[in-house]
Amino acid sequence: MNKNIQLYRKYYVDKQSENLELFRILKLHFRLESAIYPGCFVHITPSLVFPKTAYIDSDKRVETFFKDSEVLDWVDANKEYTDKVQIIAFPQDYSKRTPSEIGQYDLLISQYAGFVSRECKQYLKSGGLLLVNNSHADAGLAFLDNDYELIAVMNRNNGNWTLNEDDLAEYFIPKKGNYPPKSELLSTMRGIEYTKTAPNYIFKKI
Repeated sequence: MNKNIQLYRKYYVDKQSENLELFRILKLHFRLESAIYPGCFVHITPSLVFPKTAYIDSDKRVETFFKDSEVLDWVDANKEYTDKVQIIAFPQDYSKRTPSEIGQYDLLISQYAGFVSRECKQYLKSGGLLLVNNSHADAGLAFLDNDYELIAVMNRNNGNWTLNEDDLAEYFIPKKGNYPPKSELLSTMRGIEYTKTAPNYIFKKI
């Protein structure tokens, strides 16, 4: 097997973290066609669902991975749409601005990569969505950001993802004390404990 495809399988498929069903649900429910994924490493699964996906990561393996013709052929053979695959890769730190991509995407993906919600929201279209977990407190930061509105959560049970748009006021309630200021989340990069949590949250860019 191609070494880059092996790399993808090692970090995502073998760990059951490729999250293909998660992206399927988002596409169907919100009618999304494009995504941008800062801090992606080699997590190419979104390209199986969204015809246009941009990837941003400074890991030295990323540029080779996304240029590998065998990886691109694998995506083309396994994609779940009829449109031509569009993959754009930026081998750089996502805090570096990429003007050509501003306002171009339906979905911004933030998974275990720091403050993506803050650094990369300019790439979303008006009304675009942020998919975010609370690694490095990024979901908590998005909750405090006036540019975002919480519209749904994604829960996982026995490996199956479900989308919930009800009772959202029950989320982001601190277990102890008051909600920390943005400055604390930014300085510590640690989330706080909430009375109710979800593996992933969906915010709409206002």
